[in-house]
Amino acid sequence: MSTQSLPFSPSRTADGWVFLAGQGGFLLDGGGLAGPGIAEQTEQTLANIAALLEQHGCTLADVVSCLVHLTDLDDFARFNEIYARHFPEPRPVRTTVGARLVAGMVVEITVIARIPQ
Repeated sequence: MSTQSLPFSPSRTADGWVFLAGQGGFLLDGGGLAGPGIAEQTEQTLANIAALLEQHGCTLADVVSCLVHLTDLDDFARFNEIYARHFPEPRPVRTTVGARLVAGMVVEITVIARIPQ
């Protein structure tokens, strides 16, 4: 999914913070979703988040808050396994909700990170 056609920014900074719009499991080369399942899409979503954060001088260690949307709450345990491997301690605060998502997405993550001084 091309972000050029979307009516919002994928990321913004303000007062030392980075705010990311909800990210999904779309391949960065524009080739569609990484796969149909929670594992593939979660891995790709976190890779997309890391790439956006890097543009602002941040890493996943700088994330302080995540809002996670899952289409199937039965995927919660598998999602947590993957998520936990990517975020170092102390992990961000997080809210996870069940939601209907667009374009075949099964996970979407919105992030707030602090830009390192």
